Amino acid sequence: MKISRMNIDFGNSMYMNLMDGYFFELPTNVVEVSKETAEGKFTTSIEEPEELKGRLLISTTIDGEERFFLVGAIAENEVLGNKHIKRIHNKVTSNIPYITFLAAVAYYHGIKKAETDSVDINYLSTMLPIWLLKQTTKFSDMQQTFANRFKGKHEVTILTPGMEKTLAINVVEAVCRIESEVARWSIKKNFDLEDNELADLFKDNDTILCDLGGGTDDFALLPAGLKAPVNRDSFDYNADMPFLDFLEKFRKEKLAEQFRNVRDLEQFIYKNIDKSKMERKDGNTGKKTDLTDLIKKALKEYAEIKITQIEDTFPAPKDKVYKYFYFGGVATVLREAIMVVTEEKYGQEISESNHIVADDARMLNLYGLEVLSRAEEAKKQSEV
Repeated sequence: MKISRMNIDFGNSMYMNLMDGYFFELPTNVVEVSKETAEGKFTTSIEEPEELKGRLLISTTIDGEERFFLVGAIAENEVLGNKHIKRIHNKVTSNIPYITFLAAVAYYHGIKKAETDSVDINYLSTMLPIWLLKQTTKFSDMQQTFANRFKGKHEVTILTPGMEKTLAINVVEAVCRIESEVARWSIKKNFDLEDNELADLFKDNDTILCDLGGGTDDFALLPAGLKAPVNRDSFDYNADMPFLDFLEKFRKEKLAEQFRNVRDLEQFIYKNIDKSKMERKDGNTGKKTDLTDLIKKALKEYAEIKITQIEDTFPAPKDKVYKYFYFGGVATVLREAIMVVTEEKYGQEISESNHIVADDARMLNLYGLEVLSRAEEAKKQSEV
């Protein structure tokens, strides 16, 4: 089986990837189990490859030892399944990115019903967040270290009954880019590598890319025209008041009876944010509770905090007008709140022209990787 392009966003809440243009995601949940637990986990076999996504049980060898992991939805309800989402997650040292990568390849291999048990990935691209890269003297050193985790040969065994097999994976080339900054390419170009009209909004102004995540917020200051950041001072991050911590406090104070953990509340908001009413339905009684006003008020309070933090990170010079472009998973649920807050602060005209929330906000980093990987692919083909 051959994969030309594999682009990966190792999110703190969701793992997302595009494999030759095919998108799927998994909850970023990885739980290690014993061999005995793995052997007795399931009592029935799956019949369709698509079922594997919800029952991913794999093993691989790490430092000479075979280790066993539940990955994705099947790991969510485990006691330790969500332990990573309320703390800053170091993707370079953690095994979570590596295990989710293996699981994703296993799932893709299954749904494609590949006849061979070898998988060749020609070009893998991923990224690291600014907060992590800022810990090093040279961004490129950590980027290369992370890319090297995936380049080369790997082996994964699928233990889910009905899908048992061992895959040999070979990644020919792997690159790691700068999360948040890479999103500018999804603004500049479409997947056919043609100029994107959206970029015209930023041709005359310096722009702050605001990548709002569940654990940290990453910022990149771009010169007019969405050009590359000038130096490392053009990158910054904020780890104060992360969204998941804010949600957990809100849940405990206002919604403890409605949601048993922060993950449930987060998923409820994402599923219902675009609906006219955000109602919670009791599965036993059928009674509905309208949480719209309560949640939207909280999101507005959070948006006020985030906008103030962003403006304090890169204060605009008196002779310049910055544009602010919001994206990332949290921007998806803050869209309305950002519009309301900025209009109250600056008026409708400035709000609409200078504070822009991306369509497909949570996908922008991944789309940026896809644009760059397609450009790299086109370049190599032209050289042949």
